[in-house]
Amino acid sequence: MSATDDLRVIAERADRDLNAVHDFFEHSRFVWRSFEILVAQGHRVSTENQATGTLIDQDGLVRLAPVYTREYLASFTFRQFVSVFEVFLFELLHRVLVNNPWQFSEKQLNFGSVIRAATRDEVISGVVLKQLNELKYEPLREWFVAMNRALRLDCPGEDEVDALAEIKATRDILEHNAGIVNETYRRKAGNKARYEVGQQVELDDGYHLESWRLIKKVVNDISSAAIGRLSG
Repeated sequence: MSATDDLRVIAERADRDLNAVHDFFEHSRFVWRSFEILVAQGHRVSTENQATGTLIDQDGLVRLAPVYTREYLASFTFRQFVSVFEVFLFELLHRVLVNNPWQFSEKQLNFGSVIRAATRDEVISGVVLKQLNELKYEPLREWFVAMNRALRLDCPGEDEVDALAEIKATRDILEHNAGIVNETYRRKAGNKARYEVGQQVELDDGYHLESWRLIKKVVNDISSAAIGRLSG
C-alpha cells in the first residue's frame, strides 16, 4: 500500500470514529429524553445495581439524568474526541516520517536493535516510533512543528493550534486532576485558557460541539494536505 493510501485509511478511520463517538453522545441523550417523556406519561420501573446495592426507581433516574449526561457522558465523549485525534495524528506522523526519515540521520542507534531488525524499513520505523513516543510528552504545538519539518502543510492555522492546545489541556485536567484547574492547565492552554486555577472545568454543549467540529476539521485538513503533498 502506498503512503497516500495509508494516509487515506488513517484519515477515514479517524473521521468515522469521531462521528461514531458524537453519535453515541447524541443517541444517549435522546434515550434519556425519551425515558423522561415515558415517566411523565406514567411509566414505572425500578432497578438494583448488584455491585453497589443501589436501588432506584424511575423518579430517581430522571433526577440523575442531567448529572449522567452532563458530568459523565459529556466528559467521556469529549475525552474520546481528543484520543481519536491523538491516535490519528501520531499514526499520520509515523507514516509521514517513515517516508521522510532524513531528520533522524544523526540519531545514534542501539546495535542490538539494528541486528534484530529484518529490514532497513524496520530500523527506520523503530527510530521513528522512539522519537514519536518522546514527542507525545512535548507541548501540542511541537507535534505540528515535527509534522512541518517533514512535510510542510501550512495547516492548521495558529489560532486552531492554540484552540487544540486548550482542548487537550482540558482533557488532561479531566483525566488527571478530576477537572480541577491547575497551573499545568494554564500553561498548556496559553492564551486560550478558559479558567483560573482552582476552578472546575465544565463541558457545556457549545464547547463540546465546537471541540468536536474543530478536531474533525483539523483531521480532514491535515490529511488532505498531506495526501496532496505526497501525491505531488
